[in-house]
Amino acid sequence: MLPFCVGDDYDMTKRLFVLFGLMICAGAVAAEPLVDGDIEAGKTRSAQCAACHGPQGNMESAQFPKLAGQGAPYIYEQLKLFKSGERQNAIMAGQAAGLSEEDMKNLAAYYASQQTRPGAADVSIAPAGAMLYHAGDAENAVPACSGCHGPSGLGNEAAKFPRLSGQSPQYIATQLKAYRSGDRSGYRNATIMNGVAENLSDEDIQALASYVAGLQPATGEKKGGGHGALMQHAGGPAGAAAGQAETGDDAESEASPEAVDASEQQSQDADAAAKQEAGAAAGDEAASAENNEADDAGEDAAAASEDDSDAQ
Repeated sequence: MLPFCVGDDYDMTKRLFVLFGLMICAGAVAAEPLVDGDIEAGKTRSAQCAACHGPQGNMESAQFPKLAGQGAPYIYEQLKLFKSGERQNAIMAGQAAGLSEEDMKNLAAYYASQQTRPGAADVSIAPAGAMLYHAGDAENAVPACSGCHGPSGLGNEAAKFPRLSGQSPQYIATQLKAYRSGDRSGYRNATIMNGVAENLSDEDIQALASYVAGLQPATGEKKGGGHGALMQHAGGPAGAAAGQAETGDDAESEASPEAVDASEQQSQDADAAAKQEAGAAAGDEAASAENNEADDAGEDAAAASEDDSDAQ
């Protein structure tokens, strides 16, 4: 079932684009085995990566992404693309040039095993981002991001769709603009994103980037398993600091089977709640606009009545 309704006035090209994109996101591509790497060897090899990506891959930067908690297949694939030159980046081309296949697998396994620090959403724009993320934009043929990246933003390891939750909003915005312009292209998943991003405005991109930065699985997430309810950190750096205090740099959570099952149900409930909250926010804005118009009309009527009184 499509995450949004396509109106009768849409042309066939847009319909085919949306359907094709969602088929891929749903897993129409063949899943490959997950990366088999040595975490301890990856930890040792990661020393040269820390300057840009931070300790345990949790750098807060507009230029460099967080790697902690990212899917191992995605990291491994991106390192191969940097090394081959299929993904262009001057810094990463040099860093990946000396990596062996084993090095890349080990690094991917290490960063995937780390705990992601939570980010923070800007409450003034995050509701619009939530609407786009969970419901898409039918009018502009933009599919829901959750179709590929999951309701909690944890991604899809087998399909090599990356985790977005907790990522730097500046980095997300930069990458979406690169997909939109075609500066990031040339491989299968980039081609998907080129089509998705081409109809996103700058405002859409900022809202999405902010929303996913604050999108976090609740305590009880099973790493790599996609479990966890949604939890929205908000309020800028202070909100992020509070979230980090809750999580901790070296926090490791072990959930019972019952807790995992409950968390999975909460994730589904929170997905619907996020859509409802975004819709309510949009409704509040509309109601506010109507009230303002009514106030203006009342003031105009009062002014007209005074003029009539003066004339009499």
